[in-house]
Amino acid sequence: MLKAKKNSFIEWGFSKFNRFLLKSQFKYINVSYSTLPDGPALFLINHSTWWDPLVIYHLNREIIQSDGYGMMHEDGIRRFPFFRRIGAFSINTNDRRHLLQSLNYSKALLDQGSTVWIFPQGEEQHLEKRPLEFFTGIAYIAKKCPTVPVVPISIYYSFEHTKKPNIYIKIGDPLAREEYFSLNRKEMTRYFENCSTEQLDQLRETIIKEDHHSFRTL
Repeated sequence: MLKAKKNSFIEWGFSKFNRFLLKSQFKYINVSYSTLPDGPALFLINHSTWWDPLVIYHLNREIIQSDGYGMMHEDGIRRFPFFRRIGAFSINTNDRRHLLQSLNYSKALLDQGSTVWIFPQGEEQHLEKRPLEFFTGIAYIAKKCPTVPVVPISIYYSFEHTKKPNIYIKIGDPLAREEYFSLNRKEMTRYFENCSTEQLDQLRETIIKEDHHSFRTL
């Protein structure tokens, strides 16, 4: 597998470019949360567009402010090795050895106090598609890191009353460990998927109702 090779100068430059790019394409980036993890965390994010990795990178820089790392498919990271410099590492679910190395690398990152950001759907799927169909690797990591909080993050894109679309982000509270830790990997994955689906659907309903009072703009 291909590990991340972070470079602080490249991260600084990319964050400036990324902010400009997002601001040029979206009217507002709105985020809602009640608590934020202080330390390592495993973030589970729904994945519907090309923009998602850029959005979560911006979210981490502006709100979470953690030493963040994210999984990226091996094909993509070989085409764009630059992303290793900002915290991406490879995963290939078709190669069992590669997959296991990626999952154990995730554990090592969490053990050192970093955050790991994962799209458990494995690939882009339509925003409204249900079920979300999470892969079981997230349960493997959660089992290996019993004290690390698992936090669902929902991203929803919406055209409203402006020319440009808006992005809405919900950072959920850490999932209750006692609700999932005794489950087997398949059951745990389903639990994570159900919690993420419920949060995403609630975010959609909030946006439809134009109930924006809980959001702040990045």
